Amino acid sequence: MASKKPDSKTGSAGTPHYEAVIPRAQHPISRKEIDRDAMRVMKRLNQNGHEAYLVGGAVRDLYLGKAPKDYDIATDATPSRLRKLFRNCRIIGRRFKIGHIYFEAGKVIEVATFRQSAADAASSSNGIVRSESGIILRDNAYGTPQEDARRRDLTINGLFYDLKTFAVLDYVDGVKDIKARIVRMISEPDLSFSEDPVRMLRALRHSARTGFRIEDETMDSIIRNHADILQANSSRLLEEILKDLRSGAAAPFFKAIFGAHLLGDLLPVLSDQLSHSGSAHPFWRRIETLDSRVIAGSEFSSSISLSLLLYTTLFNEEEMWNATRKLSPLALKQIRGNFQKSTAALQVSRRDTERILQIARNLSTFNHLLRNDRAPGKKLNKNYSRDVLDCLEIEVESTGENLEITKRWSDIVTENERKRSAKEREKGEAEEPAGSEPSRRKRRRRRRRRGRGGKSGRNNG
Repeated sequence: MASKKPDSKTGSAGTPHYEAVIPRAQHPISRKEIDRDAMRVMKRLNQNGHEAYLVGGAVRDLYLGKAPKDYDIATDATPSRLRKLFRNCRIIGRRFKIGHIYFEAGKVIEVATFRQSAADAASSSNGIVRSESGIILRDNAYGTPQEDARRRDLTINGLFYDLKTFAVLDYVDGVKDIKARIVRMISEPDLSFSEDPVRMLRALRHSARTGFRIEDETMDSIIRNHADILQANSSRLLEEILKDLRSGAAAPFFKAIFGAHLLGDLLPVLSDQLSHSGSAHPFWRRIETLDSRVIAGSEFSSSISLSLLLYTTLFNEEEMWNATRKLSPLALKQIRGNFQKSTAALQVSRRDTERILQIARNLSTFNHLLRNDRAPGKKLNKNYSRDVLDCLEIEVESTGENLEITKRWSDIVTENERKRSAKEREKGEAEEPAGSEPSRRKRRRRRRRRGRGGKSGRNNG
């Protein structure tokens, strides 16, 4: 049986002090299913005298029989120690410093030092920096494995896997909630959301992806505190939204945040449209088609994902799809204004903004040509043609229409991209003859700054 150490005492955040060690015979996780590079990281840490556990979503997914997308590791090794142990480690983060350990094909294993919960660190406030409203801005207070588990957001994300013993360590009663298919906050929900409002999105996300029910107290707190989401960093909010657009479960996620009123805070224009049109709004069929494409293995850029999310808010749906070949200057101005209004709560980069507007301008043109059985010609050789065509294919597929024409156009775009790449390679080889050293830009000589009276600005004493 699992070794349990329940304790009636609670932390300052009202979190029960509960401990259980679940041996290998009583849980479904096999080390054969764990990423080899993640195991290499844990083994090296263990061999150098450190504690190291697989944590969070990876343990949850393995427990549910799913293949994790990411592998996170928690350890008692500090960031500076990680850098010494792993030459392929880079320390990132301001709110909390973590190590990114890089492997082939762009794989990253994230390693974080055990953290102390904000509530447990409140007495000393060591490493904890808060905003005036109580949001944690910086959290560099180190702690124990137990404290690290209890400072996490959801019980189902608070499990640790020990490679040395093959046991699952459960300090938050997370296994019970996995078996009951419940999403529950570890600490008291109101306090947890006041420390980090993004946790509201995370609770709804995991409910959408797993099909688990959100526990009543947690759901009531989300609805009560939904407006606080705007206190979170706007660039972080955008990052969270993009995660869900690329997850393959965007449709259930957006239904969840719409029902919890968070969509009205983040994307008020879209929320108003969905309130008026209900399930008949074309947004839903497009997002469901996006999910099916992602599940099938397709990957989409930020600009494509955001275009599918936003373009019903950029201009009237009927005007868009019935537009003539070229939009008027007034319509283009209106699109830009609507974009700024629609994304006021999200910090979309200038690059993505221009790309999204470019897609919007040309999407109606491509659609006009498609409906009139006319080929786009030279437009299929533009640098934006792939993005526009991906969006158009999702629209066509979402309506159940034949994709034969758009697939033919896609083949032309692929061939054009191949030719451009070949030309660029040829040009590069011509500029760099075989056996010659790579050309270097001439360094501009920096002009010495002059001070008053014509003397150098440096003080020579």
